[in-house]
Amino acid sequence: MIPLFKVKKVGTYGSIQDKGRFGYQRFGVPVSGPMDAKAYHLGQYIIGNDENSPSLELFLGGQEFEVLSDHRIVITGADLGVMLDGAPVPTWKTFTIFKGQILSFTRAIEGSIAYVIPEGGFEAELLLGSGSVYPKGLLGTPLKRDRILYAKRESGGGFQTGLCRSEVPSYSQQIQVKVWRSPHLAMFTEVALEEFFQTTYTLKMGDRMGYLLDGPKLDFVHSSDILSEATQFGTIQVPNSGHPIILMADAQTIGGYATIGKIASDDLWKVAQLKKGGEIKFHFI
Repeated sequence: MIPLFKVKKVGTYGSIQDKGRFGYQRFGVPVSGPMDAKAYHLGQYIIGNDENSPSLELFLGGQEFEVLSDHRIVITGADLGVMLDGAPVPTWKTFTIFKGQILSFTRAIEGSIAYVIPEGGFEAELLLGSGSVYPKGLLGTPLKRDRILYAKRESGGGFQTGLCRSEVPSYSQQIQVKVWRSPHLAMFTEVALEEFFQTTYTLKMGDRMGYLLDGPKLDFVHSSDILSEATQFGTIQVPNSGHPIILMADAQTIGGYATIGKIASDDLWKVAQLKKGGEIKFHFI
């Protein structure tokens, strides 16, 4: 293990995530893993890591790290105003950091979630087969001040590599996403279903468990309550309040509210990168 970062400021939120914790949903343990799988996997590809290499996922900025060893890293995902010793550094391409430097993430400029990926990945304790942090289940811990983050191995140096600018995702705050139909549609009034697909919703609040949307209240024929059934990343639940909730990477594995659909997997990264006030419109597949 190579000491790589000392956490100076924890910012909004940060945690180590790999691809996720598979095979334990029947025991009530979420998959977790990256909120924006596209940015996560592109980062591993750029730096030449194994696709399951643990990486640092950061929300909305405010984090600051002291560099403890020379190393090669790549930063992907949202533009969080990343600076190295006060100077801007590139994203979506590798660069070398040196011992004693300060890496900081100032504020969310475009998108909301970024990934810091060192060559070889971060060292992470495997709990139920994964290094992904899931605090509600006491699996790993989020960033804490003065914590030391370790790289798995020394950097091999070599050429700096990056992604073609034309292939870099852009993070709009006005998105449209595809939705698979739920078997619960008969529980909603016809007016509610029409309203859902005609409305542009705004993100009211959210975290790794779920994003709460603001918009017209959706009405039910009777109520939203159902016998609990399986849910997943992208499920759109509608509780009795009538306001949709998009379940995210750390979502519970079962739910007792009617669902209106499930967002297509290839659109989930767009949802993850929304900031408060971001707009979303839904379309049935």
